[in-house]
Amino acid sequence: MRLRISFALAAAVAAIAALTIGVGSAAATPAAGPPDPQTTNIPYVAWAGETVKVVKCLGFADGRSESDVQGLNLPFNATASIEDWSGVDETHSGPVIINNVTGQFTTSGLCFSFEVTSQKPGLAVYKMSINNAYLPILLGGDSLDQHQFLVIWLQDQAPTITEVAGANLGDPKGDGIFNPIPGPRGNALQNGPIQGEVKGTFPFGNDFAGYGRPTVTLPDDWAWLAQHLAVDDSLTGSNFPGAAAMRWDIHDDDLNTEGHVSTSFCTSDVTATTVDAVDNCNGDMGSLSGDPDLGPFSNIYGGTDDFAFGPFDPVRPFDTLLSDGKLDAGDAPMPALRVDVNISKDSTVGTLVKADKSDIYSRDGTGSSTGGTAHDLYAPFYKALIPATLPGEGSIFSWAPLTSGVAGHASNNFTSFLGFTDPSRIYTTEETPGIYDYWDTFTTSYSFGNNACNDASGNPIPLPHGATGVAVYTDEHGEAFVQFDPYPGIVLTPDSNGRCDIYDPSHPTVGHASITATSVYPDQPVLWDGGNKTSNTLAKTVNYASSKVLNCVPKSTNEAFCVETILDPQGNPVVGAHVEFSAQANQGSVPVIGRDAAKVGSYDTRDVSAGGPAPQMGPDTSSDRNFVDITTNANGEASIFVRSTTNACIDVSSENTGTRNGGEGIFRSTDFNPTSGAACGGTTPPPPTGNAGGGTGNAGGSGTATAPVVTAAPVAVSTPVPTARTAPSAAAKTMTLASARVVKINSNRYLVVRVNGPAKTAKLKITLISKSHGKVTSRVVTRFVATNHQVRVGGLKLAPSIRSVRVAIA
Repeated sequence: MRLRISFALAAAVAAIAALTIGVGSAAATPAAGPPDPQTTNIPYVAWAGETVKVVKCLGFADGRSESDVQGLNLPFNATASIEDWSGVDETHSGPVIINNVTGQFTTSGLCFSFEVTSQKPGLAVYKMSINNAYLPILLGGDSLDQHQFLVIWLQDQAPTITEVAGANLGDPKGDGIFNPIPGPRGNALQNGPIQGEVKGTFPFGNDFAGYGRPTVTLPDDWAWLAQHLAVDDSLTGSNFPGAAAMRWDIHDDDLNTEGHVSTSFCTSDVTATTVDAVDNCNGDMGSLSGDPDLGPFSNIYGGTDDFAFGPFDPVRPFDTLLSDGKLDAGDAPMPALRVDVNISKDSTVGTLVKADKSDIYSRDGTGSSTGGTAHDLYAPFYKALIPATLPGEGSIFSWAPLTSGVAGHASNNFTSFLGFTDPSRIYTTEETPGIYDYWDTFTTSYSFGNNACNDASGNPIPLPHGATGVAVYTDEHGEAFVQFDPYPGIVLTPDSNGRCDIYDPSHPTVGHASITATSVYPDQPVLWDGGNKTSNTLAKTVNYASSKVLNCVPKSTNEAFCVETILDPQGNPVVGAHVEFSAQANQGSVPVIGRDAAKVGSYDTRDVSAGGPAPQMGPDTSSDRNFVDITTNANGEASIFVRSTTNACIDVSSENTGTRNGGEGIFRSTDFNPTSGAACGGTTPPPPTGNAGGGTGNAGGSGTATAPVVTAAPVAVSTPVPTARTAPSAAAKTMTLASARVVKINSNRYLVVRVNGPAKTAKLKITLISKSHGKVTSRVVTRFVATNHQVRVGGLKLAPSIRSVRVAIA
């Protein structure tokens, strides 16, 4: 393509001569600062299917601005051609030039660019020539300048994801197990970072086969590649491949090391080292950006400016050159790859949230929130252009900087870069570029809603709510992080009464999640590559510390102190949960119960407040039952006293009314003798010395917890089919047998029922069916029970021979 650049005619020969000097001076190294990366052949690196914009700028020899030479009419021919290719299939889907050379005056000088692309991986060598076809007498020979570009296209590999261990992380050991971690504000399930790494490969064949390495892997082989290909026109004797390897030292590493070379701009921690830590060593925030994430950052040549956002770009050395003085894999300018991270559909917990790079790669773990603490931020960049080029940039009439590298274009029938190719991405002001903040997430799948059951406070227990699939872009080290949030909800299966007992300490609630990551070519689909590649699988286990424990301890003569302690899934006290206590004597006596506010051992319910239904207190001699409603206090505790002088065991039960879901709520039960102070069937429990719930919350220490009530198989409970002879009475027709089951308390079995109806009591006809020596026998007993509450049938302890029980309202 013919390039036509206008100059004022009046400037004539003098201006042409000045331009000639500028064009002939290919080395545009500034007087101070980093060397010009354009004097060497640092490769542009992209993923297969991406378009790459390559740029060469020629500075003005006398330092004049563009406005000084506007108006002249000086034509050039600029051309580009491919010289060599290391990949396969040179004629089909190999590297092609999609735009001829164009040029423009910019603040970087006279710049020429063209765009290339390839569907296949490999290394391409391009030659650009700037030719004078019109004024050979004034300007000399036809070729004014030439530049050789290296462009690499990579085939992506499957990501590798790993657990991140750390004392302050949700998964301290890096084994995928999450437990609530104590903190100044209580226990909490913390997020756990997931580290993802990707690599790319390209064939090194054809004319490059003599190197004896059929495949090159980046970032691993970057130093090897530099040692065999790097050249530089500013180094004496460097005109053979590999002589200028250290000119490919363009980046730092991601190690948390310190120390700065004497040639850096750092004012502290300068040592005799030859390797620079590359960090914000002076702690000053960018005067232009006001953002610590954007530097300035040190390097072996001094440091960057205060607008240091990636990726590495040879036409923006003051922004992007982070040389640390050593050549290794960390120097490879890995292009941004899209990585999709997903929680499997059969997982029961967890969502995915952003991990901020300036938090992960900061020495105090707080990132830029500290306002630019000296030496805190290391392993930049923290922000980058994705894709690397901005449309419409570089002109002297534009405020956008000149950029080169991976180019993004609006697509028609494929996704391309997420959120970055629309016009809103362009700078809105000079101080606010539309750049990617590592590692922002793009949601690809989402979970929300509630389980069909309630927690102890009466609120629906949420399903995981948040992103279950996200896309992130890797940084220039080929790395990306996301965070696993273990506590945004859980998938539960309610029982037949619509309850989810996440509080059972004998069967603690445990959530599981499986996580994988998939690489996705970020721009044009690469159809030949057979689909995306998936990582290893990480297994997450989330242990809930929720519990609901009822415990009775001696308080005084003939009196027990019974406390229900409720802890939430993170092991913290549940405040304001409604608890309904009841007590029933095994032998027909009537215990006295009532609200209690006392301190016994480490139990302290002195600040318990009433809540829910008005307190209801017995005795009710016809039902052989009492009950009291209370709400839990700041310790998650609710308590009653139980008095009895009959030396009989008392069955004390507690039900969380908030967990009712069309039937009975979650309950606990224990047998205790207030007269003797002994647990029935066991020894006298000592006053508690800590958490009666045995959890990890703040209600105390260990204590003695009564075993939860469990269904006592194999006894079956059924409701008989009424016949003309056994049909219920007229009064019974208004009553409903809501539930009946056999429970085991210690070594004994009892019948627990609930009858709903308008009357205070109901008469039950209970058929006990036994089997002994092969003979089946049955007997019928009647009992009266209180209605509208779950109660244990008094005076009825099931013998070991009883195999089934039938219950009917008489």
